[in-house]
Amino acid sequence: MNCYVLYCLATKVEQLCDIFNGINDIHAYIPKIEEHVRYQEEYIVKPLFPNYLFIETNKGQSEFDVFLESIRKEKKGIIRELKKDSVSALRDEEKELLNMLLNNEYVLKMSEGYIGDNGKAIITKGPLKAFEDNIVNLDKRNRLAYLDIKFLDRNIKAGLWIKQNTVM
Repeated sequence: MNCYVLYCLATKVEQLCDIFNGINDIHAYIPKIEEHVRYQEEYIVKPLFPNYLFIETNKGQSEFDVFLESIRKEKKGIIRELKKDSVSALRDEEKELLNMLLNNEYVLKMSEGYIGDNGKAIITKGPLKAFEDNIVNLDKRNRLAYLDIKFLDRNIKAGLWIKQNTVM
């Protein structure tokens, strides 16, 4: 299965996702992130990559390009297909990274952890557990961790709740 990424108008991403999901042999989704709302004890879910729509299909690159060109005339809102060296499908390692980070609803859930004696984050629960060594920056106030892993030419950020400074 190939995974393609489309850059769309912000106001049309959800609508385009619904349209693509109504087409046979296509599964579209918008990766989301769970973030903490400061001064409130609640989480919000918002797009992990704003304006990006991910499409999974068995179509090859040329077949998908033809399909996309035909639907682009009917459906407004698609700005461009992300391509690198004329190939837009995500590589296997990029798909694996998404599978490790996102749950079944394509949400990057909040992780939990504490700060160890060495000053590094120790992850006790959540998707960041496998990426503990990749955390390069912590924003404790906004409860975010930044990873040294690039995806779509930007570092990945993920929610991280620092519960305590030591293990009980």
